[in-house]
Amino acid sequence: MSVEKVATIQGIYQAFGKQDVAAILAHVTPETAWDFNGGRPEQVAWHRPIKGREQLPRFFEALGSSVEVSVFQPKEFIHCGPHVVVEVHIEYTVRATGRKVAMEQLQWWTLNDANQVTRLRHFEDTAQVLSAIK
Repeated sequence: MSVEKVATIQGIYQAFGKQDVAAILAHVTPETAWDFNGGRPEQVAWHRPIKGREQLPRFFEALGSSVEVSVFQPKEFIHCGPHVVVEVHIEYTVRATGRKVAMEQLQWWTLNDANQVTRLRHFEDTAQVLSAIK
């Protein structure tokens, strides 16, 4: 049921807010895949594609060591079948440059019948991110 899938994603966001990676890992499949649509993953550490639960902590390490998130606000949850798309307002400061990023991001989650995440794809203003890291 899609409502349960939305609740799973809301739980993941709560765990993210607490920096509880173990709780997030409990909601993903062993083969989960996380990535960003577009951009240059070789230039943005947290944009590197993740394949598998074992690699997922690298995403959180890259994000946490690269940026300081000041706002992370999920706004709208849209669900259809195995998918949940969330509009997120995010603001952060890039640690290396001190530049700020503020944007609306779409996060497209795909879950299996057990409500575990099989895929997450982020859609964002990659030009703003690339500008902020240079």
